[in-house]
Amino acid sequence: MGSQRKIAIIGGPGTGKTTLVKQLDVDYSLAGYNSDVCLEFARTYIVSYGVPTNIFEQFLLYEGQKQREAEFRHCEMLFCDNATILNYVYGLISCDYNNPKEVYSLMKLFEWAMKDLPDYQIFYVPREFSLTRDGVRYQDEEFAVMLDKKIKNFLDIMNVPYTVVQGDMKARVNQVKEIIGFENRR
Repeated sequence: MGSQRKIAIIGGPGTGKTTLVKQLDVDYSLAGYNSDVCLEFARTYIVSYGVPTNIFEQFLLYEGQKQREAEFRHCEMLFCDNATILNYVYGLISCDYNNPKEVYSLMKLFEWAMKDLPDYQIFYVPREFSLTRDGVRYQDEEFAVMLDKKIKNFLDIMNVPYTVVQGDMKARVNQVKEIIGFENRR
């Protein structure tokens, strides 16, 4: 088997990332690809332990995401609604910059993010509609919009190659398929 392609669909909470990765997986699976979906570990963590309150929890979330992705190493295509690089972005928000241990931790998260970056082909989903409460997410609309900006700024400042996907679900799916390639193998 060739190397795995990890397609990371990233953006703020409630932008449609999970719906998009699930639809991509269905389309690719039906076309004969060995694909799957890797859902974000942070959601599972929040349900079990509550909202992360400090930068150190970002290491647990990083490891959880990394392990979850590794479970799918047999897949040719893996569609992720998160990426380990985002733990650094969340670390930026939760870091106490007056605490040397937290600043050091933030630097480690950055180092890990940069190491993992080449593993992903990144698509950014901007906020095109209001945040819907789902009982798990802890962000309000204002926080979600701030997070959108932090993620986009990180991608831009670090010169991360990414593609913006917009429009309704069909348009988003078609944009991703056009860029990563799609052929019916059946």
